[in-house]
Amino acid sequence: MKKLGLIFFVLAFAVTVSAVNLDMNSVTYSPSPVMPGDSFELWVVVKNTSGADSKDVVFNLDLDYPFSLNPGVNSEKELGTIKAYQRTLVKYTVRVDSGALNGSYTLRLEATEQGELGSSFPYTIDVKKINPQIEIISVSPIEISPGETVEVKLDLRNIGSGKALDVLIGSQEDRTVTSTGIVVERELKQLGSSFVYLSELKAGEQKTVSILLGVNPEAEQQTYMVPITIKLKDEELTDYTQTKYIGIKVTENAELDSVISNAEPRAFPGGKTELTFDLFNTGIGDAKSVVAVISTDIGVFDNSKHFIGTMNADDFDSFKENLKLNSNIKTGDYLIKIEFNYKDKYGIQKTTTKFLTLKVFNSAEASSGEFNLWFYIVVLIVVYFAGKKIYFKFIKKSK
Repeated sequence: MKKLGLIFFVLAFAVTVSAVNLDMNSVTYSPSPVMPGDSFELWVVVKNTSGADSKDVVFNLDLDYPFSLNPGVNSEKELGTIKAYQRTLVKYTVRVDSGALNGSYTLRLEATEQGELGSSFPYTIDVKKINPQIEIISVSPIEISPGETVEVKLDLRNIGSGKALDVLIGSQEDRTVTSTGIVVERELKQLGSSFVYLSELKAGEQKTVSILLGVNPEAEQQTYMVPITIKLKDEELTDYTQTKYIGIKVTENAELDSVISNAEPRAFPGGKTELTFDLFNTGIGDAKSVVAVISTDIGVFDNSKHFIGTMNADDFDSFKENLKLNSNIKTGDYLIKIEFNYKDKYGIQKTTTKFLTLKVFNSAEASSGEFNLWFYIVVLIVVYFAGKKIYFKFIKKSK
């Protein structure tokens, strides 16, 4: 009887030992921390710590809110037999509810062997919502002239994971204090309301707002960094303030334009006429290395490209060019294209295109135009000599 009792005790001890042969102390998850609404990968190493095989091993992942598995995925995994001192890897993809608040949440790891619970212990997962973060994605326009008032559009995006509430965007700072304490007024200032208001900006959402910027008329031509203050609240009503900077180039732009001031003789199908192009710069900036390129569908120019040089603000220039018109065109108004290629103060190549109108007459009208011109010339000559004769005959004699 004593021997039977000893055998029974040994067997009972073996069962008890086998029930704790499964170890799960090697657990990792990624990303860490995990954000609400996202998923994370969970890896668990199940190890047989005994010299005997562990049979019919089943692993179970016991989940509570805010965790869940994808639909159709079983929380239990059958691992079969784990040989003595061997290990096996268990992997799960776990979802986190989008409404989860920041904090540490617990899930439970369970392993059974031959239907008996072998190991069970809790494991903590950190859930943290990244604060809403608003970035200025793009700005337009980025060039403003001195003295100009421009509506500047800012494209905003919330690159954080939380919703931004009561968003205020504006340029509060209108002066800079140097390291020596000198206060320098900013050349670009926001006009009108101090802030633009957005009720909310969801995670990943993008919206466009506009602010009105005015430039000091005496502002130097250079690039200015304008501070943009962004105030907001997260969903827990915590206040945040951040400052971003946008680059605005202040430049005095040239405005080149042209007219056809004269066509001699009048243009007619198949004929040749000399056109006078008057050029002028109506902008407040200089245009350097100006080249005028002229073209049209109704004929061919002797020279299509003309070098003008530098045209300062309020500058004027002109050139003449012969045009041989096609014989198959009809009378009417036709377009002459003139393209200005030039460089601004920063050496940036720019192009401005204008379309001028040329009136084409029939041959009879063109000849009539020439006759009228000579007629007026003859009349002026006659008036001149008649006046001269009257002067010598009557006025000079009476003196």
